[in-house]
Amino acid sequence: MNFRQIEAFKTVMACGTTTRAAELLRVSQPAVSRLLADLEKATRLKLFERGKGRITPTAEGHAFYNEVRRAFIGLEQLHFAAENIRSFSSGTLRIASLPVLGHAFLPRVVGAFCAGNPGLSIVLHIHSSETVKTLVQSGQFDLGFAADEIDRAGVKASLFANPDAVCVLPSAHALARKAVLTPQDLADERFISLASEDAARSRIDRAFDAAKVKRRIVVETQYSATICNLARSGAGLGLVNPFALLGLDRSGLAVLPFKPAVKFRTLLITPPSGLVSQAAQAFIAMAERELPRA
Repeated sequence: MNFRQIEAFKTVMACGTTTRAAELLRVSQPAVSRLLADLEKATRLKLFERGKGRITPTAEGHAFYNEVRRAFIGLEQLHFAAENIRSFSSGTLRIASLPVLGHAFLPRVVGAFCAGNPGLSIVLHIHSSETVKTLVQSGQFDLGFAADEIDRAGVKASLFANPDAVCVLPSAHALARKAVLTPQDLADERFISLASEDAARSRIDRAFDAAKVKRRIVVETQYSATICNLARSGAGLGLVNPFALLGLDRSGLAVLPFKPAVKFRTLLITPPSGLVSQAAQAFIAMAERELPRA
């Protein structure tokens, strides 16, 4: 028993004659008759009475047709399910992110993505970069955004964003009038630093070491957004990921370029299998389009 035999049987039952069924299936009438005979042989059921150039369904034929219709309803449901998956009109996309992208940048992307795909649900969780990696590696989340200090074993990781650090300081600070700040400008200034485990902290340290400039670190903290708020409150100045400025109240805060460039690298994390859904691929493409351009 094969699909072509079932299709011929269903079509004959629906339209009543082998001639009309042949037209719909775009085959010859004898071909339809052969398919029906082969189906009866395969099922060992007498599905039709034949006589005077006509066929009439038997009781067994009607019973079998009821089962065939139920099976085709299931196939149609699979077709609709495939269409929904293809068009992102159903399902859930699970995204994990480190805070610097998760608090403002990704909500902006999610808003635009949801507007274009109203049937798709989004789960957006904010975690440390190591937790983001674990959630994607374990299959609990579809994709993640993490800082580059994570151990990349067990996931696929690619560079997503690589912006230059900017210096934040109180708008009333004397240095706020400069166009660009350098390590020499920050010598002996009250400096708000990222925590020592942050990979960007190491790059910042190297920039000051290369310039032979010592900083006066007064506060250490984990997040760029916290550095921004500390700077606005007058605690000092610091170098931050510019993504932290998105959606932030910048009143009383000056933001200046810093040279030499110090990079804040963010990774896109996907499952170790390399399998990424079409919805996740579309989200990634939209997120890349939303990246600020230098």
